[in-house]
Amino acid sequence: MSTEPYAFVSYQTDDKHVAGTIKKILESVGIKSFLAHEDIEVSEEWRVKILKEIGKADIFVCILSNSYLKSHWCIQESGIAAFRKDITVIPLSIDGTVPQAFLGNIQSAKINPDTLGIKDLIPGFLRRDITKGLSILVKVIGSSGNYRGAEENFALIIPYLDKLTQSQGKSLLEASIKNSQVHDAGRCANEYIPQVLKLFGHTLDPQDRQFLEKTCRRYGADI
Repeated sequence: MSTEPYAFVSYQTDDKHVAGTIKKILESVGIKSFLAHEDIEVSEEWRVKILKEIGKADIFVCILSNSYLKSHWCIQESGIAAFRKDITVIPLSIDGTVPQAFLGNIQSAKINPDTLGIKDLIPGFLRRDITKGLSILVKVIGSSGNYRGAEENFALIIPYLDKLTQSQGKSLLEASIKNSQVHDAGRCANEYIPQVLKLFGHTLDPQDRQFLEKTCRRYGADI
């Protein structure tokens, strides 16, 4: 299996627009994915290809819906994934449908297809490999496009600050410096970044650390 994460996205054809969105979200953080109905060539034997793709995937995202549970193929895909012990299963429900049969012991996350984002997948990434999951989350924070998004993204990593490596902590601070939507977001500057500085500020060049400290104080942080 590749050291880079590889995802299999299981969905019923009616929900292909959601699957397409998930594929783009995964690509944005460097995760390649396989969409059965999109990526299988007509000439290929379906069963053989599905077994191969699920076999090499280490993330299995299933888009649950009433239509999904009525699909013989979707149920087979989830059954194959559930049989593997080394794969992270991320059930996402678009209509309140809960996992059944082989996936019955895994809690699903209710999602809104119109606001679907990386935040809906982060918990699954962290379950699979917390180090890789945190690296993805640092990248997400660094790419925040507005103040509110930066605050929401940063809040996701706060419970895991003690799990960050020195390199990840430094990367998080550097990402905050480079993106004004992060370091000028009120809650990030006043509450979140000071916590990271306390743990990893020593990894920064003095001028970079001074920049963040000055910015945080401007927003009322006591550092």
